[in-house]
Amino acid sequence: MSTTATATPPGGDVAVLAAYASRGLGVTLVPDSARADDSGWDFRVLHLSATDGTHWILRQPRRPDASGRLAVEGAVLGAVRDRVPVRVPDWRLHTPDLVAYPRLPGEPAGSEDPVSLVYGWSMDPLAHPDRYLEPLARCLVAVHSTPLDGTWELPGRHPAGPDEVRSAAAEKLARARAELELPAAGVRRWREWLDDDRLWPDRLVLVHGDVHPGHTLVEGGRSGPPVLSALLDWANAGIGDQAADFVDMLYAGGPDVLDRLLDAYRAAGGEVPAGLRSHVLARASFLWVHVALRGLDTGRPAWTRTALRRMPR
Repeated sequence: MSTTATATPPGGDVAVLAAYASRGLGVTLVPDSARADDSGWDFRVLHLSATDGTHWILRQPRRPDASGRLAVEGAVLGAVRDRVPVRVPDWRLHTPDLVAYPRLPGEPAGSEDPVSLVYGWSMDPLAHPDRYLEPLARCLVAVHSTPLDGTWELPGRHPAGPDEVRSAAAEKLARARAELELPAAGVRRWREWLDDDRLWPDRLVLVHGDVHPGHTLVEGGRSGPPVLSALLDWANAGIGDQAADFVDMLYAGGPDVLDRLLDAYRAAGGEVPAGLRSHVLARASFLWVHVALRGLDTGRPAWTRTALRRMPR
């Protein structure tokens, strides 16, 4: 991974941004080839081609807090690159305000509607689990088993243990109750989840933090069923609760996908405690509290309205 440039890149004009990135990458990006992807919550993404025929991804943080996470993301990518059985982004340019890397081959296994926050699939994840869910499970086992013994450096502060993760969730619920009209049934369920010692892990692991269809690339289709080829967008990676890496697959594919993924995770050597499935279900329900507050914090009231509609009642 390179940190060739240190100055803050410009943000608005595609031609100026392409010229800036070209100098750092040693290629000539073509501004007219630019295709924007504004679906991400934290980063603006630009797809660009170079005159030598290569294709590149440029990511710019939307807010200062997203910029601060780039150092963590870069460190995690370095730690997992040789561990996971699929490709991950190979950053060639890294500044606090811009990341650039060669576009990985393949197509997203699905996407998230930016308004409804509903996932749609470009493939059936259950049709050939050996091509998608099983390799994804092997990726998660590799990530979750990454040593946290000081052999690599993870910048920033991270939760000291499960109790801190649990306390943070309780604080988030308290804030949401103070600022939003939450359904009583949901509040009861979340309190029971927070109070149930059997559901919470006894240790934290390295997590990707945002495993959904849009962050997985698949290849194939014409020559055979699509196969998982890459795992993208590690912006939410860090030390956390393993259950976090199953929540979005539950939302995207329902309980059948979750159960098949957990079975594959266990078969690949992953630890599946007795309460993990229930913990994932509870975390999935609580995710809407997080989304509602993110909507408030980032000036996106549509997210807050959608989250309140999706909460259990």
